[in-house]
Amino acid sequence: MKTIAHRGGMGKGMQNSSAGVRLAARHRADFVELDIVKGMDGRFLCGHGLGERSALGDCLAEIGDSMELIAHLKGRYEEADLMLLVEEIARYLPLTRVMFASHDGGVLGRLRELVPDCWLGRFGLVPAIMALWREPPWDCCMINQLVLLKWHVLALQRRGQLVFASCVWELRDRRSVKNLEVDGAFVNFYQ
Repeated sequence: MKTIAHRGGMGKGMQNSSAGVRLAARHRADFVELDIVKGMDGRFLCGHGLGERSALGDCLAEIGDSMELIAHLKGRYEEADLMLLVEEIARYLPLTRVMFASHDGGVLGRLRELVPDCWLGRFGLVPAIMALWREPPWDCCMINQLVLLKWHVLALQRRGQLVFASCVWELRDRRSVKNLEVDGAFVNFYQ
């Protein structure tokens, strides 16, 4: 089971920051998940809600050779924004080490058209249920651990989907999540 550092780190000043990415690296996380937003000035930032924000490039510069990125796209993205974002990330990491993720299927569909070989992840239970019957444009279903069931995980995997458990360790322990046979799980790291 792959370890995904949720926002890098969860302590004060760690979320979506260079320090959080360094913390994820110290914990040997397989992925770091960063929330990416477009600032008022058009630059891309890492941030969540009304909290502090970091320059995306500063965070990307801290990702080592052994870690991959989940670029969690927050907000609205037009085609031009998506191309600029892909170009910025590609300056730091090969796109083969990047999964673009969103709660918005439209954003993922546009990304698939613009960058056909990109790796995509979709958050949400309903999209993961629909993926049992229809071929989705994404490669990974990210489902909250509270509603994640083993039969669903296995059915999605048989259809070629990766399955990541999100919001983990809040009510389930590591072993119970691992027993679901998910491909990866979000972890909250603290200093």
